[in-house]
Amino acid sequence: MLPIGNMPKIKTGKFDAEKSIFYLMCIFAGVGAFFFIFMAGCYLDIYYQLGIFWGLIGFIIVAGKIEVFKRPPLRILFILIIVFITLRYLLWRTFQSLVYTGPLDYAATILLYLAEAYAVAIHFFGLFVNIWPLNHKIAPLPADSRLYPTVDIFIPTYHEPEDVIRTTALSCTQIDYPKDKFNVYILDDGGTVAKRNHPEKGMDAWKRHYSLKRMAKELGISYITRQQNVHAKAGNLNHALQHTSAELVLILDCDHVPTRDILRNTAGWFLKDEMLFLVQTPHFFINPDPFEKNLAIFGEAPGENEMFYHGIHHGLDSWNASYFCGSAALLRRKYLMEVGGIAGETITEDAETTVALHSKGYNSVYIDRPMVCGLSPENFDDMLVQRSRWAQGMIQIFILKNPLFAKGMKWYQRLCYMSASLFWFFGFSRFIFYIVPAAFLLFGLKVYHASFAEIVAYALPHVIGCIVVTDFLHGKFRWPFFSEIYESVLSIFLIPVIFSVIRNPRHPTFKVTPKGQSLDETVLTRQAIPFLLMVLVIAVCVPVGIVKWIQFPLYRDIILITLSWTMFNLFIAVASLGAFVERRQIRRHHRMWARGEVNVYFPRMKYIVQGEIKDISYSGMGVQLKTPFPIKPEEDVVLNVRDIYGEKYAFDARIFRKIKKKEYVFCGCDFVAKGKAAQLRLIKYVYGDSQRWEDFLQKRFKRVSPWGIFYFIVRMGIKGSRDCVTLSSKLLYSVLKKSFFVIYGKMQSLWLKKMKLEGLHTK
Repeated sequence: MLPIGNMPKIKTGKFDAEKSIFYLMCIFAGVGAFFFIFMAGCYLDIYYQLGIFWGLIGFIIVAGKIEVFKRPPLRILFILIIVFITLRYLLWRTFQSLVYTGPLDYAATILLYLAEAYAVAIHFFGLFVNIWPLNHKIAPLPADSRLYPTVDIFIPTYHEPEDVIRTTALSCTQIDYPKDKFNVYILDDGGTVAKRNHPEKGMDAWKRHYSLKRMAKELGISYITRQQNVHAKAGNLNHALQHTSAELVLILDCDHVPTRDILRNTAGWFLKDEMLFLVQTPHFFINPDPFEKNLAIFGEAPGENEMFYHGIHHGLDSWNASYFCGSAALLRRKYLMEVGGIAGETITEDAETTVALHSKGYNSVYIDRPMVCGLSPENFDDMLVQRSRWAQGMIQIFILKNPLFAKGMKWYQRLCYMSASLFWFFGFSRFIFYIVPAAFLLFGLKVYHASFAEIVAYALPHVIGCIVVTDFLHGKFRWPFFSEIYESVLSIFLIPVIFSVIRNPRHPTFKVTPKGQSLDETVLTRQAIPFLLMVLVIAVCVPVGIVKWIQFPLYRDIILITLSWTMFNLFIAVASLGAFVERRQIRRHHRMWARGEVNVYFPRMKYIVQGEIKDISYSGMGVQLKTPFPIKPEEDVVLNVRDIYGEKYAFDARIFRKIKKKEYVFCGCDFVAKGKAAQLRLIKYVYGDSQRWEDFLQKRFKRVSPWGIFYFIVRMGIKGSRDCVTLSSKLLYSVLKKSFFVIYGKMQSLWLKKMKLEGLHTK
């Protein structure tokens, strides 16, 4: 049985079967929704409420562990129970807990209620999107390669390092697809005519222009630039569309190195479905994002983007709402040109373009196999640039291109796009959830009117239900409380960004995310200051709450509830502190976990030793060996390996590091690749195999027990807060020392002036 988003259209005489089914479903859904809301609003004695809803919580905890509940139709039942629990809580909050006790109290109460209502809406949207996930398989290409569609591969670039672009371009030339069926283009927006004519930066633009043009000629690919940088990335791509002609377009960010099988695994769908405009694939990153790097959790826990690409996007796909993510996507030119090319009214041109094409009735497909290897932002500031752009762009779409009113789009697609765009308002709600308990404990504002029994009967089942369902849907890709950590850190920085878009939706400009950055020493980012102040306020609330609990016995219920809330906020905030500690980063090519056999030839001994690959990068390989002879420092070796396609490779390398581990020796080897041919073979081996990236992801996808997650977060928080305090102390000492010498210098100068004046007066 297919999800409704991918239901085939069947016509029988005058009747459209899909419309008939849709109207029938609307009737059933309407009746069901009315009954559902009626039941959720029924009055229950507090003891019945406690018994029934804690019974439901116990049921979903057990059901979540049973495999059959992870598939429809029992999956739908599981989600409906969660919806019922949350709806019951929302109705209780709306009709029983909003009590007026004064203007300031009520303003804070309504603020908290709106934040909760927003969170519930996002929760419901998320459940809808993920109710019936779809996993599209690869559509094979025909045996006759003459039937393959032609492809133009676009590599848009602005100011990224040349070596990053070169790696991607070289890998594109190695794609396993008939050579007469695809062309590769570097789209240089950093060497436009306007930039070359700039009075100050013109020389750099000319150098870049000549350098990339020379590189393109050397690699046998094409180079395109334009007159002016109009409409940023969207304008760059549209200019290239006007000067190329293939049936399909593969768009790759210049740091997204493709695997050899990317076209073979995606192009087949365009032959299978004539109405298809997009095949999107996940973005895989070889380096840790700033959270993973700074919190030192890369490889130990799923990354921040894994839930979207390996969980949520399957749900979007089931509703025919998977959307273009800017790169690692194959698009049909004909349909793209129907809507005027890549959209450029907002700064998230990818999602905006998809809205236009879905509104035309065209289809999209998501294939969950990593077939590009990219670079995450290297530091927290760069990540903020990227996330701010995403937030601004999706809010622009919500305001300027509201999907709810998009003509031609199906109702379920509208809901999916509403979920995606509304999510980026999370900064408000997260910030409110942090400050509201403090408003009560520090200033006495009455913001949440409920007894302890009501909290246990209504609020706790809702909170636990949300945690359980998130783990049920995405437990392998996003551990409990990690969303709170990510969003809490980002929220205070996104609030001004959100306000700016609401005030002027057409004002935001496209900012390129810096890639390939390095850092010589571990430092505390300047963005830590507002977050540290917020943590300090929360920390002060704890002793204040304890004192109030002792002094005001009549209010102990609400004080205990608010104090518990504050302790949870403090737990999340302290666990997040390490995100602001920018770890030292000097490696240019990131090493990735890998496994495989390697035969290491030692020319000095004329001896071959069989070993195991432990990690790999474009610059080297880590191998584990058992040698019958000692290895000399910086010894030259030849690494003989075989890829998944059975092709053999021999790479010259030099051992730069060796570590003895019992009977084995771990050797860090640097590749010594000389010439274009050697670089091509190296790129082909290192980046060409999508199974290597798939294996790494599967290694990270694991469920952990609640106690395991708690221990992991505590350990992460202790280390991060210790480093944060150490660096803060050093920074404070440095500032005080500098201030002391400045003040001392000024006082000394004044004293000398005074002495000089007194000397003159004496004379």
